[in-house]
Amino acid sequence: NSSKCITKNRIGDGLLDCDYGDDEQPSLHYDLCLKGELTMVFTCTSTNKCIDYKKIENSFCDCGCNEDGLCDDEFMVLNEARRHIAFQAICDGETQLLPITVDGRNETDETECDLWQCNNTLTRCDYIWNCWNGADEVDCEPSQSLQCPLHHHICISLETNQPMCLPLEKANDGKIDCLEGADEPRLCQSNNDIYNQNNLYCQNYTSLLGIMCQQKCIDFNLCNHEGDTMYCYRHHNFTTVQSICNGNYKRIPSNAENILRRRFSEKDTIRTVHFPFDEIKTSIKHTDTRVSFSSFIESTHRSSQRCHRGIPLRVWIDREKNLTDITCLCPPSFYGNICQYQNQRVSLTTNYDAYSDSWQTMFSIIVSLIDDSDERIIHSYQKLTYQYLQDCHTKYNNYLLYSTRPKNHTMHYSIHIDIYETISLTYRGSFLVPIKFPFLPVHRIAVQFSIPRIDNNIQTCVNQLCRHGQCIRYSEDPKGTTFCRCNQGWSGRYCTIPHNCMCSSDSLCIGVLPNNRSICVCPMYKFGARCLIENTICQSNKNACLNGGQCMPTDNHFSFPDGFFCVCAKGFSGYRCAIPDTNITVSFHKDIQLPQSMIVHFIERTYGKLYHNGSVFKTILLHQNVVTIHSAYPFNIALIQLFDKDIYIIAVQEFYNQSATFVTKVNPSDRCKHLSEILNDTIVKLHLIRRIKYYHVPCQETSPSLSCFYDDTHFCTCDNFGHHRVANCFEFDPKQKLDCFGRQNCENGGECLQDRVLCPKMFMCLCPRCFYGTRCQFSSSGFGISLDGILGYRILPHINIIQQPPIVQMSMVLTMIMTLTGLINGILSVITFKNKETRHIGCGFYLLGSSITTLFTMTMFALKFWILIVAQISYNMNRSFLYFQCISIDLLLRIGLNMDQWLNACVAVERVITTKKGTYFNKKKSKKMTKYIIPGLLLLTISTTLHDPFHRRLIDDNNDSGEKRIWCIVTYSSSIQVYNSIINIFHFFSPFIINLISSMIIIKTTAHLRTTVHTQQSYQNILQQQILHHSRILIAPVVLVILAIPRLIFSLISSCMNSVNDSWLFLTGYFISFTPPMLNFVIFVLPSKPYRKEFWKTIKKYRRTIQTYLNFNS
Repeated sequence: NSSKCITKNRIGDGLLDCDYGDDEQPSLHYDLCLKGELTMVFTCTSTNKCIDYKKIENSFCDCGCNEDGLCDDEFMVLNEARRHIAFQAICDGETQLLPITVDGRNETDETECDLWQCNNTLTRCDYIWNCWNGADEVDCEPSQSLQCPLHHHICISLETNQPMCLPLEKANDGKIDCLEGADEPRLCQSNNDIYNQNNLYCQNYTSLLGIMCQQKCIDFNLCNHEGDTMYCYRHHNFTTVQSICNGNYKRIPSNAENILRRRFSEKDTIRTVHFPFDEIKTSIKHTDTRVSFSSFIESTHRSSQRCHRGIPLRVWIDREKNLTDITCLCPPSFYGNICQYQNQRVSLTTNYDAYSDSWQTMFSIIVSLIDDSDERIIHSYQKLTYQYLQDCHTKYNNYLLYSTRPKNHTMHYSIHIDIYETISLTYRGSFLVPIKFPFLPVHRIAVQFSIPRIDNNIQTCVNQLCRHGQCIRYSEDPKGTTFCRCNQGWSGRYCTIPHNCMCSSDSLCIGVLPNNRSICVCPMYKFGARCLIENTICQSNKNACLNGGQCMPTDNHFSFPDGFFCVCAKGFSGYRCAIPDTNITVSFHKDIQLPQSMIVHFIERTYGKLYHNGSVFKTILLHQNVVTIHSAYPFNIALIQLFDKDIYIIAVQEFYNQSATFVTKVNPSDRCKHLSEILNDTIVKLHLIRRIKYYHVPCQETSPSLSCFYDDTHFCTCDNFGHHRVANCFEFDPKQKLDCFGRQNCENGGECLQDRVLCPKMFMCLCPRCFYGTRCQFSSSGFGISLDGILGYRILPHINIIQQPPIVQMSMVLTMIMTLTGLINGILSVITFKNKETRHIGCGFYLLGSSITTLFTMTMFALKFWILIVAQISYNMNRSFLYFQCISIDLLLRIGLNMDQWLNACVAVERVITTKKGTYFNKKKSKKMTKYIIPGLLLLTISTTLHDPFHRRLIDDNNDSGEKRIWCIVTYSSSIQVYNSIINIFHFFSPFIINLISSMIIIKTTAHLRTTVHTQQSYQNILQQQILHHSRILIAPVVLVILAIPRLIFSLISSCMNSVNDSWLFLTGYFISFTPPMLNFVIFVLPSKPYRKEFWKTIKKYRRTIQTYLNFNS
């Protein structure tokens, strides 16, 4: 009913924001709630009513009480306890859970308790009778005045009102032996009373009444028997009565009174104790220190009132005359002689995040306020330093001022943020924050940025106007806004304005202010406006960071008053890395199959409750069955999870010791079984409220080897308690996964998991089928498998070749043998086919080309293998060289292998034509065709594989075990992946099919010709004769087909290589693919009499030449 507008979140908040109270109309609020248009509201479960979050716990039931008398928006802890199925509340004699309808029956925490052990580690000696006869509380606290035998309760005699010993057999026998009915709790049991353990029994036998201990002394009419009020203390004014159960009971209690107090004082049975650990009690002493201000400080305080939000500074004008004046140092948001005017400004609050590859990297961040003029004036800027592990939670508050007062309202302003690596000064990217409402004098903006990953290519653009700079796209900008990143010495929108850079020579000059001062990005150990001041705090203090920690200087003196912070080495933590982390050494039995990585879960007890405090991902190296885990997480229980279902307990400590050391061995029998493995399906499929009451059964009925088990919501241990075993359970979800908030660190669709919700420090990749590696960077599907993926993880860094694993040593031997064999084969083949006599038809040219290709392919094969070995062992090879070989050698290997297969197929086709034509075969035409076919095949193989290098890149792999590796990986889009698979299949199957068909045609054709001549012989005999007669022609295609079959089987039939443990099978297939080039001389020259003759003829010629040369020299 007015022109005033408010946000929807202010509707129904209890405040009249509209002039006529329209915003507080219940109907309007209810309608918007049903439509889901209100976000800041709490939905009542019982009434479906929406209330503002401000009304929660306001001492008034806004939701309205439900049928159980509970209010959704009040006593939230109590409501949660009555709705939440908690293991420690099951079958404890107190109905705490609201009824749950299961299969038409109302189930609570106290139904179907026949199999529940009431006397267990959770209930023992907790001052509450969980067993009706109090067996869980017997012999717990011997009285100083009365020594009772074992299995006796101490209570107050009904006859003498003095302490006595009551045998356990007489408790809960239906006969009251103790005062207040302490031995007969059933008489005071109430279905609706959550705290009925505290009830007393009235001795008025005409009414069976259970009442609260304190209530008994308040209303004497509730119990009219004299003994019922004998322990009520009346004050001297006779108006106030206190019960012995009251915590403020003034009188010194007697022994009998102490026994009653322990039995009936109010105890909250909504307990949260999960394990029988003693509570960690801490005593925090708080001391108030009063400081008396001197007269000078009081004078300064009076002066500070003069400087509005500024700092007063006393300036001595004349020391001899003792003349002083007060001047004001104003904050950025104010100016004037007494800071009385506000500056037009932008108040920017930023928080930064980083990908896992940059968690250890220190960044220099430049935040600038710019306009849209051609000069692109930088009005003001601020420098920040950021390191993820230290500053993940940090919110940076920046004040950016305009260079003129007032600002130019015709301009549009923006915030430009540049990010550089502090050590290398590598540019990472830029962000743009537009200022949308230029008419406002003060802008307050809060924004969060994700620093681009290290292997992201900076998105460039084409802008012809960028004269002395590079056109760059802003990161995370949906509009694709671009800008010109100027070279040093240039500025302006299009980098056309020269300026003299005044930064130090080892820094970066990225802009200029209106006063012609340069904006500099300083290297690690320099600071200042021009980066001319050296920061030697780390060099001068060699013990700044202990235990191998890296000292990092910083200008954030608010968070780091010493001017530096430490990046600790693995296994240490603390401000100066002085505190050793918890060390857990786990060895695995040889029969346990280990994955590439495992998850370590840490369970901590806080306020008596166990909860999942965090996880650590640990890489398991090959040939490693001992793993050392360092953790700074506080914990009481540590679990390891292998694969999805294999969980083991590796450490338990009652009190957390930050520097504790654990050594444990994990055997197959220690595995915690899933509930479905130890209980039948009928029980497993029950509702949790019914199923949980069977959890003591596995511990009691299975062998003592069962130490733990779990289901989808709980983890349980089996503990010895007395003469039986009982279960202790806490809530734990083994399938809980914390993804990386969409900041994908994994390749090829791998699922990224992190160790904690906020500021994670570790991540792990769950790879899809046919992909593996710490970042799922390797593929083993089809023909795309590479030597890096098969053998890379098997190579141990910084380990001598002699001490490498057997598969690596065997690969070295095979590579040397294959390379030497291939080179000898190639040389001998070239010697044979360089002779003109062997090239009178096209076959000779094809075989000569194949021989040269063999030499080239085997050379590339050897280079590929040994570069991989050296790069993975040393990690010191030049990155540019590694990138060059990454994009070139694999490409050249593919070209060489494909070319060799096609040339061999050409030989097979030519021999088919020769067989078919017979004497009509045209040799000249055959030789002429080779001039077109060989270059055509080369062009075909190159053009169809040329896409490969454009999709190859290097990635850094730094795992938690300290291994640093650089991998060459190929990443295709879905369409390119399909194209690549088609090309691989084409280059493999086409020569294969040509060779296969050629063999069949040659045999059939020659047999048919002989049949027409020798009619008296059977076709079978002629076929055998022709096979023997043309063996020199048939051997080559048949052998090539046979050699191709294993590779075909490995590529199409075998399962994917999901782990490096499958390396042997795929390594065999990889080496077999290089076998055909090694055998050209064997399968083409040796079986052929003409070729063999020319070979020996050439060898004799070389021998005579060598002998002549030797004789001449002698």
